[in-house]
Order: sequence, then structure tokens, then C-alpha cells
Amino acid sequence: MATPAPAAAPVWTVTAASEARFFYWQSNRGVPVGVAPTDGRGRGSEFYIPYAVQIVGQPVEDFKVELLGRAGWVWARQSTGGLTGEVATTTDTVTSGTVTYYGVNGIQPFVSLNLNIPTGESALFGTSANARMDPDLVDIASFGEGWNIGPTLGFNLPINKSLMVTASAGYNWRGSYLRDSSLSATIFTPPTTQTPTNVNPGDELTLYGAVGYESGPYAVKVGGSVSGETTTTQDGVPLYRAGRRFLITGTFAYTWGTSGVTTLDISASHSDKNKVLFLGMSSLVTEPLNTNSNLYRVSIQHLFAFDRYAVGPTASFLYRDRNGYDSTTLQFVPAKDRWSAGAIARYAATDNVTLNARLEGVWTREGDRPAPGDMLFSVLGNGFVVASPVPVVSSWGLQLAAGANIKF
Repeated sequence: MATPAPAAAPVWTVTAASEARFFYWQSNRGVPVGVAPTDGRGRGSEFYIPYAVQIVGQPVEDFKVELLGRAGWVWARQSTGGLTGEVATTTDTVTSGTVTYYGVNGIQPFVSLNLNIPTGESALFGTSANARMDPDLVDIASFGEGWNIGPTLGFNLPINKSLMVTASAGYNWRGSYLRDSSLSATIFTPPTTQTPTNVNPGDELTLYGAVGYESGPYAVKVGGSVSGETTTTQDGVPLYRAGRRFLITGTFAYTWGTSGVTTLDISASHSDKNKVLFLGMSSLVTEPLNTNSNLYRVSIQHLFAFDRYAVGPTASFLYRDRNGYDSTTLQFVPAKDRWSAGAIARYAATDNVTLNARLEGVWTREGDRPAPGDMLFSVLGNGFVVASPVPVVSSWGLQLAAGANIKF
């Protein structure tokens, strides 16, 4: 699957893409489930419009340049009784640039730079904090963070026309930002009780490697990464240091002649124990129990092709083996099973314009929480807290998307 060197003549391609995505969900409890009322159903909705522009070209011989900018606008509302809140905001703007050099025989080194520009809202106060919803039911669960600067160095190594090896190392400097923080030290406190908090998230080093193979009807790509973080501080005080994270991904595609293409995506992730600041301690120590969860995902889709049309079914499954804590969004994430099923469609209106649509149903199930009086370790609380009992939480949702890709 060797990538050919760009043509000698400077050629630039501009691609613009956007979608309108709508999400609706209902549950026997709201978010967060630990404080949601027990006598009513939880529900929420989100309308999200992401947009992106990519520019690819060759300014001089042997150099390929890729520029990408992504941003969006989101409206989110949870209408659970006692937890009603809404927010409308732009999202953070993400930009990246990659330069690949083709002048070395047998290897293609590249350098890239990624930026997160804080154009969204990182801090939500009052009832608007209730608009943060389950990230397994909506696309956007956190609406902003600080400046991130992430350079990456790597190379593509074409073994032959069918086989490509990629390796890279990247470092992400994550800037501080203002965040709403619960006055209480437990993960079960209503989000409307907050004080402004300055969060300085840990910087991240990531090593990545992948192997891609493409021949005839087969296309395979298997990759893996290892990530480590520095210490996250809150109002200048060390809060925790996330454990080392491991991620394995695989994409497998097969073209059935004129019957379409089947694509299978799988991934698995694991994180080691965090270092945390127990109440009364003066420095971070390794937590006695791993508060991180293992996460497994699998999705499959098949597209039948008819002239300019492509349509087919899609389905996915997610399994999170235990309650955890997302250090990126600073949100509690419960153990869960998630299923989805639906259909996708594409239409090539012209050689340069492609329309797409997607409709999916989503079902989730969270296991019951500890019995009253049991102790649970809380990253936010920096220690063990009395657990609030929560019964089995079942939810269902609907996801609808429609958009277009345009090339110039």
C-alpha cells in the first residue's frame, strides 16, 4: 500500500465538509445518574454542526503539504426533572499541518503540528452545567478546554506496493483553562453547585505505530499507541497523574466485486493505575485500586453500490468493564454496555460533491452501583467516599446526521 510521490506540477485540492447531527435520548435516570431523581425519566437532546476544510498540495517538488481546520457549533439540553439545563456555544477550533518529504529513497519522513484553539466554553455555571450529558449518547459531552500545541515526527516506510509501515512520536502541551468544579469532593454532587477552578491538565507523550496492507479486494490496517501524561493540577495543587494508556486498533475491509464493501473496525484500550492526592497527603501516590476502565469497541458496516448511490446497514458494540474517569473531559464514565444499529447512505451528486446521511438507534445499560454504605474511590475526591446506590440504568437514543463533502 505504498503511497506514490506527488506529481511534479503543483496541484492543490480543497475539500470542505459539514454535517447537521441530531441526538435524542431517554433513560430511567438523568445525568449524572448518582443525583438524578428516582421518580422520573431522564431525557436530553443535542444539535451539533461540525465543519472542516482541508487543503492538500505540492508547493515544490518532493514536498507534500496537508492543512486541516475543524470547528463547530453545538446546542445541548437536558430536560430531566431537577437537572434541566442547556447551552449553545461554538466548539474549540482544531487545526493541523503536515509536511511529508518524498526525496529520500525508501522512506517518507513527515512532521506535523496540531493546535487546539479555545473557542468553546470550558466552564459552565448554574443550570447550564446540566447540559453535559452521557458521551455514549451524544457527540459532544464537554464544550471546551485550553490551548493545546502538539508537534509530531514520524515516517512512512513502503515495504512494497501493498505494504506500508508508519511510526511516529508526538508530544501535546496542554494549556490551563477555567472549569466549573463541584464544591463537594464526591462524584455524586449536583453539577449546579460549583466554584470556578483553574485546571492545568497534564502534557501527553504518545508513541504510535501501524501496518497497512492493501491487495485486490483486501485492505487491512492495524495500529497501536502508548501514551503517558505529566501531573494535572487544580488551582496550582497537584490533583492526579493519569496512568500509562495502551490502545490497539484494527480496520479490515473487503470489496465484494459489484456487491459493495464490508468494513470492520475494532479497538481495545487499557490504562494503568493513576497517581492521586489522597486527602491529608502532601504528594501523589499510586492509587490502591485501578479506577480506570478497559474499553472495547467493535463496529461493522456494509455499503451496497448502485451507480452513484451507496447504502447499507451499520452496527456497533461498546463494553466498558468498570466505572472510570476520563482525564481528557474531566468526567466520570460508568461501566456500560452500548449497542447501536442503523443505516448509512451516500450519493455522488457530481464528481466533486458527495452527500451523506446516517440514522442509528442506540441502547445502553449500566450495571447497578454499590450498596448503601459501601466505599468507592473517587479521583475527584482524592480518596474513598461513601457510595450512593444506583440501580440498573437503561437508556435508548436516536442519532440522525446529514451532510456534504465538496472538492474544489
